[in-house]
Amino acid sequence: MLIEIDAERCVGCGKCVADCVGSNLAVEDGIAQVKGRCILCGHCVAVCPTAAVSIPGYDMADVEPAAPAGETIDAADLLRAIKSRRSVRSFKPEPVSRQELELVLQAGRYTATAKNAQGCRFIVVQDGLAELKRLVWDGIGDLLALPAEEKPRWAKLYKPFLRDAQAGKQDFLFRDAPAVAYVAAERADDAGLAAQNMELMAASLGLGVLFNGYLCRASEELPAVRAFLEADERPLQMCLLLGCPAVSYPRTAPRMPGDFVVK
Repeated sequence: MLIEIDAERCVGCGKCVADCVGSNLAVEDGIAQVKGRCILCGHCVAVCPTAAVSIPGYDMADVEPAAPAGETIDAADLLRAIKSRRSVRSFKPEPVSRQELELVLQAGRYTATAKNAQGCRFIVVQDGLAELKRLVWDGIGDLLALPAEEKPRWAKLYKPFLRDAQAGKQDFLFRDAPAVAYVAAERADDAGLAAQNMELMAASLGLGVLFNGYLCRASEELPAVRAFLEADERPLQMCLLLGCPAVSYPRTAPRMPGDFVVK
């Protein structure tokens, strides 16, 4: 799949040529031409002043005018939003709306990926949450019931979590969150960057997130859970509990002094 140039719209300005990561374009006879080696990053689409460039197979209907440089959000407001985020461990029971889920997922979808791989799969469980919980806890219980020499080392860490859940105490893995989101990807950095953008979008909607490594590990290790999530061959790299926080925080929390090196 390559990009396409609409010759009737192209004015031969050369902006796409100058900005092409792979030196894949050239202006010939006043029209931009595709030479190959395209990684489909979309810079040419974004930089073209006449909308002459398109990528067949991509969602061109989703392309829109970019926010003016420096006018997207006030820098001080953005920093305060980052400082205000908290790891939420107590959620209200109300579900996350379909519109809110869509915005959170789009924030993940548009995150940068190494070599423009766009290889993340985003999985959200809300309506099927009861089944996910059953598969996770049953799977952990089955592993813990094995003879000591057959128990996976990771599963032993979950014994107190299972005991508390069975006793009706706080569910350490799910914490009564109404939704769980996973990011599956070959590269952990791709998934981590996407998850961070998803959290920022969630915070802008008044939602809260807990990055849950314990649930992510259990879900990755249990075949029945992976099958339920339709994670294919990509490993589950990130897991986010998602919902409306039951606790409000009127102040930001302090941090240790920053470990900065600026030269």
